[in-house]
Amino acid sequence: MTVLFGLVILAGTVIGFGIFGASLIRSAAPALMRVPRLAVLTLMSALGIWLFAVMAIGPMLAWLISGPNQFMPGASAQVCQRCLQAASPLQPGAEIDTIIPVVLLLLAPLLLLAVILITGSWLRHRRQNTLRTLSKSLPCDGNRKIVAGHNVLVLPSQSPIAFALPKRRCGIVISPVLLELLDEQELRAVLAHEAAHLKQRHHLVLALLHGVIVPLRWIPLVAAIADAVPHYLEMAADNAARSEVGTPALASALLKLGEKPKMADRFHGPADSLAEAAVTLHAAGADRIRQLVAPASGRLGIVPVAGMLGLVGILMISSVTVHVPYLQAVLAGCLT
Repeated sequence: MTVLFGLVILAGTVIGFGIFGASLIRSAAPALMRVPRLAVLTLMSALGIWLFAVMAIGPMLAWLISGPNQFMPGASAQVCQRCLQAASPLQPGAEIDTIIPVVLLLLAPLLLLAVILITGSWLRHRRQNTLRTLSKSLPCDGNRKIVAGHNVLVLPSQSPIAFALPKRRCGIVISPVLLELLDEQELRAVLAHEAAHLKQRHHLVLALLHGVIVPLRWIPLVAAIADAVPHYLEMAADNAARSEVGTPALASALLKLGEKPKMADRFHGPADSLAEAAVTLHAAGADRIRQLVAPASGRLGIVPVAGMLGLVGILMISSVTVHVPYLQAVLAGCLT
């Protein structure tokens, strides 16, 4: 049966990619880090398509089975059955009788979407509170000056710090110690890095990612994407900085800042989720120097990238073949 075969393919690919996709993402790193902005777009799209496919399993399974619907109020059971028959490629009566209420399978995508939206809204509120608290801790209208062409807030601190908050929440923040530690070219590289975070709206990317992944973080694929995206955002900012100032200055600055405490640690403890990462994006991180001065060959990641794109393509085609008939049925008036 074509539908049963399609269900096996869809469910198998969803489960397999959810479990083993993390290994593909890690193996694809040598190729993805060559194009970090494209890597972020690819990973975010892969996550969205995977979720789209997850939400197609229930409606597709509903084509194959029938079950009780007495508990549905009023004429809603008839509406549900009418929409299901309009979308199903099977002839009426070809379903397998079970005790599973079909309405639960049809509502599963909406329930998953509701969980993501509710969690995302709660996390957005939490993030806004964190930003307000952090902003109150910083004199955002205080000692501002133009440094290397950038409007920055100079924050009194005994550590050489440099980080970026959203533009309406102070923007680029540095300390006087940083000005003493770095030479002119290194300082320009760090500020160009932080400016790239703001210009490319990296805070928004992290906030969007965090709102989606929190209830699904236990899934290996989701966890791998959540871990990889912030690193690629840092690499994207590095690329912007070295295109403006050059690799030696940026690498030298990162080396000097790499062992220093991060601003996120100073304000609200060790970051335990993407919520904290979405608040402050910073230039410190000696682990990125290797990518700047001696990047791995991109050929090592071509095969994993191709495999990942192939699986995403299968998920996209399979899920579209499920969701589109339901959409067509609704537009044709099965709800009326």
